[in-house]
Amino acid sequence: MRGLLRPVGSEPARVYWVRRLVVLAVLVVVLVGAGFLISGVFGSSDEADPEPTAAPTKTEEDPSPDAACDPKDLALTLNDPAEEVAAGKEAAFDVGVTNNSSDPCTVDVGDESRVLTITSGSDRIWSSADCPSEGEDSRLVLLRPGSTKVDTVIWDGQRSNEKCDSDLPQPRSGTYKLEVELEDVEPAEHSFNIS
Repeated sequence: MRGLLRPVGSEPARVYWVRRLVVLAVLVVVLVGAGFLISGVFGSSDEADPEPTAAPTKTEEDPSPDAACDPKDLALTLNDPAEEVAAGKEAAFDVGVTNNSSDPCTVDVGDESRVLTITSGSDRIWSSADCPSEGEDSRLVLLRPGSTKVDTVIWDGQRSNEKCDSDLPQPRSGTYKLEVELEDVEPAEHSFNIS
């Protein structure tokens, strides 16, 4: 005990105390490292792995926004259409498609799906489906619940046909009917005059 508290030897006492402190520090580091190693090995096996979070799944009650709109939930409208159009002049028609359901959905409002047709009696004058602009034949849009997508469709005042002929006779003065159609949706109609 005396040799522990009062070092015996030819070196000064301070040297022996420094050596003891160094040995003690190394011992502490070794013990702490061993403790971390043991807790890492045994602790990981004792703790239960957290349950993986399940990815949300879509159900019939949670429809995908990419789902096509049900035609019975859609409504077509014509917003403030012109009553009078000058012969040979352009006319603009604002066409709305409204989603009346409580779910978002997509609808094709391209020129081949949502079709505007102008007739005079049994005479078919013009259709937006005739020779649509490139990239406009099909166009999917997302409709949120209760929202309306409004597009302006321009009629150039000329006749058209499926063959894209350019030498067709000019529409004459009179009363014409504009009809907007979308598959299985109630059409919207409007009468106007060409003067």
